[in-house]
Amino acid sequence: MKTRKTLLVGLALTTMVAAWTQSSAAGADSTTIVVIVNRANPAAVLEAGELRPIFQTSKTSWGRGGEATPLNLPNESKLRQEFDRAVLGLDPDRAARYWQDRKIRGGARAPKQLPTSGAVLAAVAATPGAVGYVYAGEANKAVKVVAKIVGGKLSAP
Repeated sequence: MKTRKTLLVGLALTTMVAAWTQSSAAGADSTTIVVIVNRANPAAVLEAGELRPIFQTSKTSWGRGGEATPLNLPNESKLRQEFDRAVLGLDPDRAARYWQDRKIRGGARAPKQLPTSGAVLAAVAATPGAVGYVYAGEANKAVKVVAKIVGGKLSAP
């Protein structure tokens, strides 16, 4: 009887630890942002100095040729706001003013906005020049990770 209780307690503890470990891993994946490109893109790593002009639409092609197609999430998206802070150095209000100013002055249009990170993932996978961002747990083998954002800092994947 004592052995059975010990086994049950051990099993319960093991189950709780496994569940905690899984939720911790999932939590990490929902806080790390990855910048993704189409698998055909030859870039292995993209730095802020390369991403910033693409997402500000002042650079419209890749260095090796081909159109650069940045894809954004809606302004109110927490993921978008974290990306804008890390890559563009803009908080939500400054980002909104930046695009209003560009529109008034007749500058290039803002990147296309897609409603969900799933839509960004699918569009990047299907579009050779596309670049976007999703949480790390959402990325899959259909795209290539070229940078990550952890704790508000952009770094190599």
